[in-house]
Amino acid sequence: MDAFTSRVRRTIGIDGLISTIIGAFITIWPEKSASFVAGMIGFAFFAIGVSKLLVSIRDTEQGRSNRIIGIIMSILYMVAGLFIFLDLETATLSLLVVVGVFTGLTWAIEGVVQMTIINRWGSNRVWPFISALISFLAGLTLVFSPFFGGLLLWEFLGIMLLVVGIVKLVQFATIRQ
Repeated sequence: MDAFTSRVRRTIGIDGLISTIIGAFITIWPEKSASFVAGMIGFAFFAIGVSKLLVSIRDTEQGRSNRIIGIIMSILYMVAGLFIFLDLETATLSLLVVVGVFTGLTWAIEGVVQMTIINRWGSNRVWPFISALISFLAGLTLVFSPFFGGLLLWEFLGIMLLVVGIVKLVQFATIRQ
């Protein structure tokens, strides 16, 4: 096996292993995995705030007003990160609701856009209409029940990562060495 094929095989194997582990974690423990992601977001906000604060304090080439705005923004990032850590359960629920609402809005808008261009599909408009209707109704469902929709999407993500990971591990095992 040449070096390129060996690198591709190794990359597929690593990708498959990571996808399988993350997918299993999300599928088996959806609440804990969502809390972990919310915690990572909180940590990222706090780290961004600290780095912005250091840059704003040390950078003397900026104007005074830019430095003040930078300090205020860094404090807001750090406070947001701390709030996430102080109430991780609420942050997790908020994460699921935001995912549900934004996905629902995206699907609903996609359905409306499909409905508006349905005349351009030619003579067979039944399937585009059904697709647009399903997209619109699914979007409305997510918008009006964002927590359950977000949780369902989270579970679906875990299952899909698990399936893709297993397929990649099988591919890794079957590529000739």
